[in-house]
Amino acid sequence: MLATRQNQRMSKLLNIIFLLFIAVSCKPQNANLNATESDSFKRIMGENSWGFVNQNGDTIIQLNKYKFLNPIDEEGMILAHSNGKSGYINIKQDTLIPFIYDDLSVFSHGLAPAKKNGKYGYLDRKGKVVIPFKYENESHFYKCRLASAKLGGKYGFIDQSGNEIIPIQFEKVRSNEIDSLVCAMKNGKWAFFSCSGKQLTDFKYDKITESYYDDRNYTYFLKGLCRVEKDSRVAYIDNEFNEIVPFGAYEVGESFRNHLAIVAQNGKYGIIDTLGKTIVPLKYDFIEHPTEYSNESNLFAIKKGQNIQLLDSNANPITDFDIKELEWDSYKTEDSYQRYFVLTNSSGMAGTVSDKGFIEIPFEYQEIKPFDGNKVTYAKKNGKYGLIDYNGKVVIPFEFDDAYSQKFFKHYVFEKNNKVGTFDENGNQIISFSYEDITPVFYDKNERFIVQQKGLFGVIDINENIIIPIEYEEISNWVEYGPKEHFVTKNGKKGLISRDGEIVIPTQYDEIFVDNSKLIKVKKDGLYGTVDWNNKIIHPIKYEQILWEWPYLTQESLDTIYVKENGKYFSTDTNGNVIDSKVSKKLIVEKFGYLLENE
Repeated sequence: MLATRQNQRMSKLLNIIFLLFIAVSCKPQNANLNATESDSFKRIMGENSWGFVNQNGDTIIQLNKYKFLNPIDEEGMILAHSNGKSGYINIKQDTLIPFIYDDLSVFSHGLAPAKKNGKYGYLDRKGKVVIPFKYENESHFYKCRLASAKLGGKYGFIDQSGNEIIPIQFEKVRSNEIDSLVCAMKNGKWAFFSCSGKQLTDFKYDKITESYYDDRNYTYFLKGLCRVEKDSRVAYIDNEFNEIVPFGAYEVGESFRNHLAIVAQNGKYGIIDTLGKTIVPLKYDFIEHPTEYSNESNLFAIKKGQNIQLLDSNANPITDFDIKELEWDSYKTEDSYQRYFVLTNSSGMAGTVSDKGFIEIPFEYQEIKPFDGNKVTYAKKNGKYGLIDYNGKVVIPFEFDDAYSQKFFKHYVFEKNNKVGTFDENGNQIISFSYEDITPVFYDKNERFIVQQKGLFGVIDINENIIIPIEYEEISNWVEYGPKEHFVTKNGKKGLISRDGEIVIPTQYDEIFVDNSKLIKVKKDGLYGTVDWNNKIIHPIKYEQILWEWPYLTQESLDTIYVKENGKYFSTDTNGNVIDSKVSKKLIVEKFGYLLENE
């Protein structure tokens, strides 16, 4: 339900983080099908199916044919799943590798793993079986051009001809796309091997930890020293397997990132380089790479007491040691997304720092809201709100009393003199300052809005045409497991109205309960009844209680209604016909005891 102010909105207006479904164009196929470059076509997703359109939105591969389509690879081949089998096609839908495999993956160095009759082998791009179907695992050929191979529960590595380069006799093996070496485990200990299969170290490490190479890849040595563990102690080794930082030198040692690593001793944290030299002294309460979800920044956040200082990827200070709050987010430039931090200092002033380590917006704002992937956001300066871009350029002057927006909402709501209106990201006014409140509806966030005028609510479109009259005391937005319609309240009575403003259930009930497509439970003057979706009375409003099993919980269609009259229960079908004139209290308690605890 809606209220008049932003801080009341969360208690009365139910919001949603909702799924965005892709709208698919089904125009005639008139594109140039000779083009196979991946940037000439775009994948689209339907309900359990995938397709492709061209740059004009023309359908090239229709939905409902392939359960999955991978992006077009560098050779113009598309991995596809259809009718429970996998194969490869091109953008013309010519079959390049037949759909005869239980599973199939992408190519690496010219070979793709495939599964047939429960075993894995490898195909070339013409579909020829190069390595027979005999292995128990799927793998790829990385930097060493070796793939891990499992037989009889043991692991090793094979080359692209299927030769065993590292015998299949180990408990575990590891490789990556960056390093020209691999690892294997025997008796719970790890050792390094060369790409030719030569053992480079003894089996002595309990753990070998890779470092970040980039956002998608890891490396042992190319971004610093390799972190290893033995007997619960940490050490760092170089690419010749020398201990640069010996075991036990530090109680805590993180993986290297850009040739620096966070370490700790006696509860104090610092930073070392690839020579083991201390770059930041071990005197801080905590040091970390700020993290959001699965992303980890190259910057360092140093904590001392309640204060934070940011260092760049080379451990040079970006900010003074007076940051109190740090929030990681992203903004959109003209051609890419960039990560950044919104910081608030000890004086309560906010600014931003890019993930590259540059101060982009100076600390001169009382508040900066997250960009949420957009190129602009609203901010507060000298007690007033305006709109700024990611460089701090003012898009809308600081002259408003309040501002708010939502994720996936393209517009910004500003308040002035107790009236609100909206602007787009370029500072153009979209909706006039004629309302006390504006909130996007969850099913069309950028085209329709719940608005409030003179304390009453309704729905308008982006051109301020009235869709639902502005005459209701309450109107719902999203309701979990609720109907497509809006719940509305008028003169203290509740009803339902469609998204296009058609009255479904008149506002004549004290309460309305909706959880299925057959019946609606209503309450009036303390008694219950039911109506269908045409507002036809099925059960007269005269009963003390009406119950049914929640369809979303049982995953079955509504069929039995339990009704209480004069303290006794009976049951009916959904048309109101009596099924059982005497239903035991025991059955009611078994089915609905959790609802009746307070009775």
